[in-house]
Amino acid sequence: GGGGGRGGPPPAEPAPAPAPEAPAGGEAPAEGAEAADAEAAPEPEPAPAPAPAEEKKRSKKVKRIPVTVSEAKSVGMSAQELMEAQEEEGKMAIEDKRIKEKADAMNQLEETIYSMRDKLSTSLSAFSTEDEKSPLMALLTSLEDWLYEDGMDVEKSVYDAKYAEIMDKCGPIEARAREADLRPDAIGELRKALARFSEFVGSSDEAYAHIEADDKAKVAAEVEAATAWLSEAEAKLAASPATADAPIKSAEITAKASALEGVCNPIMRKPKPAPKVEAAPPSPAPAESEPAPAAEGDDAAAEPAAAPPPPAGADMDVD
Repeated sequence: GGGGGRGGPPPAEPAPAPAPEAPAGGEAPAEGAEAADAEAAPEPEPAPAPAPAEEKKRSKKVKRIPVTVSEAKSVGMSAQELMEAQEEEGKMAIEDKRIKEKADAMNQLEETIYSMRDKLSTSLSAFSTEDEKSPLMALLTSLEDWLYEDGMDVEKSVYDAKYAEIMDKCGPIEARAREADLRPDAIGELRKALARFSEFVGSSDEAYAHIEADDKAKVAAEVEAATAWLSEAEAKLAASPATADAPIKSAEITAKASALEGVCNPIMRKPKPAPKVEAAPPSPAPAESEPAPAAEGDDAAAEPAAAPPPPAGADMDVD
């Protein structure tokens, strides 16, 4: 029996229980119904949170550590380094100034070359002869060539010397043009002064009646002399060509007008004398006042009253 049990087949596993059938009519399973009931039921209120326990105060421990202070080194440049830096900065400023001045001198020379060449063909053409103009134009061309070849990096003094060479040769021509421009105004101012003082000399206006005849004669002489000088100056100017230096400068004409004004204006503007006021005759001195006679009532009050006469038949003492 023991052998048969040892060699027989293994016992069969129990069959699984049959799954429950779904209820007819599409009813929800029991678990779904319980879940719906659970959702419909109100949720219980949460329990209040327990009060936090008071934190324990932590005690601070202070630990003192001795610190050793040693001499600190200064941050930055030393006095010697600062002085050297300042000296270097000064040298750089001087060099910057030198470079700027050299560039300015070069630009001035370049501008003068171009402007003078243009003026000799336009505004200065009438005041320069061909003998003056030709060598000047050649000089300007040679200086332009030098400037863009060998003159790009030279000292300031070299540029200044080239500029002075141009102005020395072109200066007289420019002076003639300047004189021709200033001369009409100078002559016009002198003519206005001559006309004003001439009218004053011949005026019989009451405003000048107080001016003496000698003073008017002096003004007339000054006007005559200035008129003659101006006529002679205009004749010289008319005979002189524009390409020659003016024989009479505009400054001389202006000076003549100022001299005329200085002599004639004080006479013409001499103020009228103040009218004479006759002194009033002295009033007679008041006579010494006599004491006024006293009133009768005052005299009676001043004198003592007389004693009344004795009554008749009265006894009299006889010695």
